[in-house]
Amino acid sequence: MVTQEVKYNLYEDKQNSELLAASFANRPRVVLIHPSAGVCWSGGSEIFAIELARHLTPYFEITLLSGANCGDFSRISGGIPRSDVYNFVRNPLIAPFVYRFATHPDILIEHLTNFLPCLLYLLTNPVDLIFPCNDYGGLMVAACVRAIKGTPILFTEHVGLMGNGRSLSRNLKFHPNKLVVFSSEIAEFARHQQPNQAINIIPNGVDLSHFTPEGEKIDFGLSGPIILCVASLKRQSHKRVELAMQAVSRLSSGSLLLCGDGLDREYFQNLGEELLGKQRFAVRSFSYDQMPQVYRSADIFTLPSIDEPFGLAYIEAMASGVPVVATDDAMRRYIIGNAGIVCDVTNPDIYAQALKNTLERDWKILSRENAMRFSWEAIASMYRDAILETIYPNQKQEN
Repeated sequence: MVTQEVKYNLYEDKQNSELLAASFANRPRVVLIHPSAGVCWSGGSEIFAIELARHLTPYFEITLLSGANCGDFSRISGGIPRSDVYNFVRNPLIAPFVYRFATHPDILIEHLTNFLPCLLYLLTNPVDLIFPCNDYGGLMVAACVRAIKGTPILFTEHVGLMGNGRSLSRNLKFHPNKLVVFSSEIAEFARHQQPNQAINIIPNGVDLSHFTPEGEKIDFGLSGPIILCVASLKRQSHKRVELAMQAVSRLSSGSLLLCGDGLDREYFQNLGEELLGKQRFAVRSFSYDQMPQVYRSADIFTLPSIDEPFGLAYIEAMASGVPVVATDDAMRRYIIGNAGIVCDVTNPDIYAQALKNTLERDWKILSRENAMRFSWEAIASMYRDAILETIYPNQKQEN
């Protein structure tokens, strides 16, 4: 089970910490960094940055350095978002050159072009804490500012242990003042790399007012029941979408709606039609604002990924009253709880039976109640305390 492992008490009466934070004469100023926020609405870290910034505004003076306007708290970062160069770097004439230097050249370009604008902003404005949300690009900026001004850094590791923890190992070299991870397993890995690293375990959050069981639904033009899978469409990905396609093909009824986009969309389209036919399979793309309708229009949500750091789509589905069938691992068991079934998704017959069993029950109330554990209000309060502890370390009291 994932818990908030690092316990602390910033004030004698923790129940009043919210009032204390909000009543500071000069509220601490926190700057979050994510140059794709507001531009890309399909990425978990982008949604995280926007939602967290919004829910922290009652406690702090918040600025989100973003790629587009996300609200009153956001400010355009000044560089090039990765989505603006996505197609350019994949041009057949360009790709052979740029991919020699970077696995993800679009992300590298975003990091490089946003470095100086973000650095200048942070050096010329008063900041009490820097919260990079865009991996090593934001960490590089934050580390430079800390070296000059001493501004502390709080960083959430979104990639987890994917790639045997390669990204986490790299990011730990920046020595954030506070590291937030999603599970005790990730925390143990980080402590093995950096024994003195301060770590909090805080899960991801979901907007319960945005994702609800009630509201408009979408007719996908498929034969029911509808099994939904939300994932980027890339072959040999940790999402393992092919496993879901194989399992659904073993059911006597029901359709698979694959919601997403990516380089291999045509491959998945062809494979799905081959396994299920056009009446039982479709690939569709929807905007972020449409996703609540998409979720609540499905009967089951499934995502058979491996090494998934958290999985925002799971809690979005449950908040919409939809049960989940997923990989049987510690993180999925914690997230899904009693709102679905975890199983050996690598066995298509076992996976198909789990889907069939899930369809035989009404999970709406259980799914919604389970998702309430991850409400942004609750998650933001954990981050509020972690931020205050990082800014005022001398007030930390170990329990």
